[in-house]
Amino acid sequence: MDKIVASALSPTITRGDKEKNLESAYKGLLAARKRGVELAVFSEWFLTHCVDENSFAVAEPVPEGPAARQVIAFAKELNMTVAMGIEELDAAKGVVYNTHFLAGPQGYIGKHRKTHLMVGEWRAHRPGGALDVFDIGKCKVGVAICHENMYPEVSRVQAMKGMEVSLSPFGCGGSAETITRESWLNDFHMACWRARCFDNGIYMIVAGGNGEPSKKYKSYGCIIDPYAEVVASIDPEPADPDINMVVAELDKQGLRKGVKVM
Repeated sequence: MDKIVASALSPTITRGDKEKNLESAYKGLLAARKRGVELAVFSEWFLTHCVDENSFAVAEPVPEGPAARQVIAFAKELNMTVAMGIEELDAAKGVVYNTHFLAGPQGYIGKHRKTHLMVGEWRAHRPGGALDVFDIGKCKVGVAICHENMYPEVSRVQAMKGMEVSLSPFGCGGSAETITRESWLNDFHMACWRARCFDNGIYMIVAGGNGEPSKKYKSYGCIIDPYAEVVASIDPEPADPDINMVVAELDKQGLRKGVKVM
């Protein structure tokens, strides 16, 4: 693993509107590029965020779909690796997956379909069946989407395949009522994420987002080091809801003194 500048982004999401979400993503990516970000992670379902009877209508193939192609173009233009969530249509099977895909300066890299679904997701999605690890040049990454981090075996399998950084997109993480950074940094989700880092000696980038316009306050955007220390976390009430991110330089030593928050 070489040093890499990584970011978790939690910008505005508009449920079911891929065009608006692409605009929001691009605005965030431009801001990330100015800060030297090389690896940008967005939330679960970011481009669609339906997870209901509308999922089939907004889902599209990956990487062939128009929204996926646009994200791939962003990655090439900005010379950056981008990890993006979408509801993916498999037209041959007639099913939708909760998918996170990666694109880089050279184009499409690969995708992960969520393997462990929560009860409410079964009305819209079907589970994937692979735990792949992707070499993005400076490091090897795996994806564990939200609920998958409740199961130690997921990250363990990926770590055994060489994963050095876990990308952990999260599909909610907002509140209509005032929320403090301290409250979500000490809840059970964070306990699971920190444990997975310590279990496997890996970094984790957690990127949450919420498609409910009433939820003003944000949570679940952070970077965790191999010692289970949260080295950077987002502001629950950002000045610009389209540009809310944390940025840190990760290094191969995995030492706290080597993590540079930027």
